[in-house]
Amino acid sequence: MRALGRENGQRLVAIGLNLIALAVWALHLYVRWLPPTPAPIPEPTDAEAAWWGLWPATYAPTWFVVTTTVVLLGGIGALWLLPWAADECRQTPAQDAPMASTTVMILLASLGLLLGWAFLTFPIVHTRWGDAYLISKAMAWPDPTLRLTHSWQAPLDVFLHSQLWLFLHERFQWQDAMPVYRVLSPLAGILYLSVALTLSRKQWLGPAWLTFGSLTTLGLMQLFFGYIENYSFAAAGILLYLWLGLAALRHRAPLWVAALALAVTNATHPSTVVLAPSLLYIGWQLAKPADPYAATPQSRGYSWRTAAMQIGIPVVATAMATVLLMEAGGHGIHALLTDDRPGGGDARWLVPLFGTSTRWEYYTMFSWGHLRDFLNEQMLVAPVMLPALLWIGIGSIRHRWRDGENAQSAGDFSFLAIAATCYFGFTWLWNPDYGGQRDWDLFSLAAIPAALLFGERLTKVLGEKRYLLIGALPLLAVQAAHTLMWVYQNTLPWEWP
Repeated sequence: MRALGRENGQRLVAIGLNLIALAVWALHLYVRWLPPTPAPIPEPTDAEAAWWGLWPATYAPTWFVVTTTVVLLGGIGALWLLPWAADECRQTPAQDAPMASTTVMILLASLGLLLGWAFLTFPIVHTRWGDAYLISKAMAWPDPTLRLTHSWQAPLDVFLHSQLWLFLHERFQWQDAMPVYRVLSPLAGILYLSVALTLSRKQWLGPAWLTFGSLTTLGLMQLFFGYIENYSFAAAGILLYLWLGLAALRHRAPLWVAALALAVTNATHPSTVVLAPSLLYIGWQLAKPADPYAATPQSRGYSWRTAAMQIGIPVVATAMATVLLMEAGGHGIHALLTDDRPGGGDARWLVPLFGTSTRWEYYTMFSWGHLRDFLNEQMLVAPVMLPALLWIGIGSIRHRWRDGENAQSAGDFSFLAIAATCYFGFTWLWNPDYGGQRDWDLFSLAAIPAALLFGERLTKVLGEKRYLLIGALPLLAVQAAHTLMWVYQNTLPWEWP
């Protein structure tokens, strides 16, 4: 009876996930009925602006939309109707899972190579989003005294790009900084894919295909298509940190390595400091009294002092190195407190509570406009993740109440949940100076810990391979189709009005 109840619960969760996939795709179909945007795409109409998270669907060819619809409906039907072995076993718990098979990894590596080729072949062709136009011009400004070489908005990222431009621009006659980003952005993408493949192979959070698919179908993959902004290396750094954090929780990597990865990521873009609570959680988990019955000394945890040093020393050393780099470039602490202060044009960090007072504020904290931008951001970057996580959360509560969880699984969940919650909180609280649509990239990084949490929870709730495939594949297919349309939109010519 208990096994029957478990199967019915998994079937219900899988059905709900299929309905979410269909609903999200139905929104993509609906938005195509809105009035078209006139060439040369100056600004979206009011109706489109309300749906900017699904705006890429209006540019997709009809044949692509029809084909995706047919494949999605047929695929869901086939997944439910395929004959499955009666003795289909439950997934092995993540912490005891063997490495992914060679065949699976060859397939995923081939997909990774295809993506790497796409990063180089289909670069973004305009400077519409964020500070792209300003960065591309300022980094190549003719007057060296006014040229952008250092910025507290992204210290290490801007320095790296500016130095490459200075080194190569005369040789290749570069007139702006766009070619630099078309080189380094794909390299950041290759780093991201390398970490994704390594983490997938470990199968700590679930099957390799689920981890890799969750990470590589996100809309933030656009950051690696020659994207001109300061977030490509930050995205790769976040994933690297999360992988090392999971390894540290398993005593397979020193705590200081995870701390160093996060500290360097903070130097690429300071917004990533919101992940600090998740690092403190790892230190808290590892700083526990030694277990005298532990098999090896390495599995007995750290002392509080050791954990504090392994976190504090890399963070402080990286922060001091960043300050020295900026001071050496003539853009030090004084610039941080004046011209280059955080908060953009009005130096206001957070969305206002009760009323807007500058032209860089668009709505108040608890207004419909703010909520709409938040939801649009999720639809643009990770259209299936938030509704799927909410639905899986219901099944996860039932799973934990019925079957319980071991310490490793609970640690993984808490670590990823803290990281995702902190980033979603940042997305909700931080004021976008250019508006939610143009500042999509600043908030897109929240999808990375959410994607890992999605795969980890889904594997726990849907223990049978059959229901895991039925529930996950349609979601990943919809998200992949959405990202393809988003990348395609940005390969189309666009001119500033």
